[in-house]
Order: sequence, then structure tokens, then C-alpha cells
Amino acid sequence: MVLMMFFSLGFSIVSMLVILIQPLSLGFVIMLMSIFMSVMISFFIYSWYGYMLFLVYVGGLLVMFMYIISLIPNLIFFSKGIMVYMFIGLVGFFMMNLISMYSYLDVGMMSMKMLEMKSVSLGLSSLLMSKFNFICYVFLGVLLLLILISVVKICYYCEGPLRVFKYKYA
Repeated sequence: MVLMMFFSLGFSIVSMLVILIQPLSLGFVIMLMSIFMSVMISFFIYSWYGYMLFLVYVGGLLVMFMYIISLIPNLIFFSKGIMVYMFIGLVGFFMMNLISMYSYLDVGMMSMKMLEMKSVSLGLSSLLMSKFNFICYVFLGVLLLLILISVVKICYYCEGPLRVFKYKYA
């Protein structure tokens, strides 16, 4: 039942991405998705892996937020009417997904599958850190190092923030 609610909530959050236009609200929905994915991964794999994934998502969202703040002027956010309609739509879509999934799934079988998934998850984390994936992790580390060096070079070249301000404050 809990797994069904999580999947329903995930589909509801993903469906909100189509409606949103502003980058700040899209970042908020991506943040909700990262929290959702971290919780789901911590259910199926060890909780430390979900926590580390959440920290990576938050770091990426902070960089994205910095770019948005520096490049886009201050815009008026949603009015209260649109937020109410979005909330009603989100709750309605959540309930619709929950009801439609409940009619197709048997609760007894779902609890058995959840127990099987817990026993399989112990072997899944060892596959994550196997020796066959070592070269992939090395390439990922080198890629992240090159991206870090390029970002530092870009920021050092400009010697300041991304957006140039007209007035200097004392």
C-alpha cells in the first residue's frame, strides 16, 4: 500500500512538470522529485545511497539556482488562484492514480513482493560497487574533475559574478 502511494505521488509530481513555466517553480518540482527518488532508493537499497544521491541532487540544484538568479530578472511568481488550482489538480491526480492502481493490484501479493524486494536489495548494493563498475567510477571522477576545473577557469576569467552589475556598492 505504501509503495502504491509512493508511485502515485511520483506520477503526480512528474505530471506537474508539464504545467510549470518559470525556472524557479521547475527547480522546486525537481527538488521534490529528488526527495522522492532518494526516499524510494533508500527503501530498496541502503539508506546511505539515497542520502548521497540527495546531496548530489541538492548540489546540482544549487548551481542551477545560482545561474537562474544571475541571468533572469526578478519576475512575479504565481498568483494565489493558480496555486490553488495546481494544488487541487495535484491532489486529484494523486487520488486518481491511487484508485486506479488499487484496482489492479492485490494487497496480499504486494506485501509478498515487498518482502522479496527487501531480500533482493541486499545483493543489489553489492552489484553497485562491483569490480566491473570500477572503470565507470574512475571515468565519472575524471569527468567531474574536468568540469570542476572548467567552471573554476570560467569564473576566474571573468573575475566576478556571472552577471555584471552597473553599480558598485561600497
